[in-house]
Amino acid sequence: MIVMMICHYDDTNSSGGLDKQARLLSRTLSAAGEDVVMLASTRKWSRAGWVTDEGVRVRYFWTFNTPQIAGRHLPAALLWAAQLFFWITWHRAKISVFHCHQIRIHAFAAALANRLFKIPTILKSATGGAGADIITIGSHKYFGAGGRRFVIRHTSIFVATTETVVSDLRTYGVPPDKIIVIPNGLELGPLEVGEPPARRRGRSLFLGRLGPDKNTPALADAAARVAQEGVFEVDFYGRGRDQALLEKTIERNANGAVSYCGWTPDPAPILLHYGYLLLASDAEGLSNSMIEAMSQGVVPVTTRVSGCVDHITSGETGFYFEGVDRDSLAAALEHLKTIQEDEWMRLSARVSQYARERFDMKLISAAYRALYAKLTGGTQI
Repeated sequence: MIVMMICHYDDTNSSGGLDKQARLLSRTLSAAGEDVVMLASTRKWSRAGWVTDEGVRVRYFWTFNTPQIAGRHLPAALLWAAQLFFWITWHRAKISVFHCHQIRIHAFAAALANRLFKIPTILKSATGGAGADIITIGSHKYFGAGGRRFVIRHTSIFVATTETVVSDLRTYGVPPDKIIVIPNGLELGPLEVGEPPARRRGRSLFLGRLGPDKNTPALADAAARVAQEGVFEVDFYGRGRDQALLEKTIERNANGAVSYCGWTPDPAPILLHYGYLLLASDAEGLSNSMIEAMSQGVVPVTTRVSGCVDHITSGETGFYFEGVDRDSLAAALEHLKTIQEDEWMRLSARVSQYARERFDMKLISAAYRALYAKLTGGTQI
């Protein structure tokens, strides 16, 4: 039995890309024959218990607040961890591997299981840079540096999605032989035929969670300075804490070439209308939006954050914003307006090929299955 643990697997407080990755990976592993159980939190008392999500068994544990939010909610996090550890103790004879799909408080439950029951543990670090998971679990809201050392000592393998995350893990004491790089993956369908290149290269979009770290209001301000209807248009898709602020920013600027278009559960058809994906984030792991966009030939334009710097070579597989202030964002957008159709077509073909060679979920799940087999001394099903 492969037991995956994640706080966010719950539509009462979805974290966007993180829970999407957990769903896709668990379903792909299950379809490949692995016995996968997902442990997750919920803030809905009525939801607590077992459900089946497209073939994957999910056990929800109730907590009164999301377990990984700031220290003022530590009691909710401790309640979540205590329930996990009780469940682990009861089922320990059936468990082959623990796979924490993000390093938060449940990492301590997994480390205890490794220490007491010798169960192999995998911790996936989802974010690099200032918000790195390995930094968070050593903060005062958990158990400090001593707690982090305990987790490191009693974890079999740390999975990093990017080289930036590798650097963070090593900086905080994870031995190199305990680190493996496995990127995020997506179910990549066939490359679809989109709108004509002449139309796509003049349209850009933001796609993702509307949180403060995404800097969408600043991006909307910058876009309003550059955008022209029928020449260069910028649309925003998503939902989250900054949605109202984003909408007010767009309304205040009153540029008809900049729009908020709502949220969509299936971005694939939308991407075929756009030439560029705009991500002005302060921090990223390996962006699902970027992978999805690249797979359909949408050229990414991002800040120099974890995940992006691993896969974007400026002028070859995308471009960079040199800052998140309005002037820096606007300068990059102005540059996009100068790119001719033949150059955009070259970039589009290259990013699509790049993504499809690296991020297909079948490749990613195969890498995890090989890791499970190595840790358990077994063979793949």
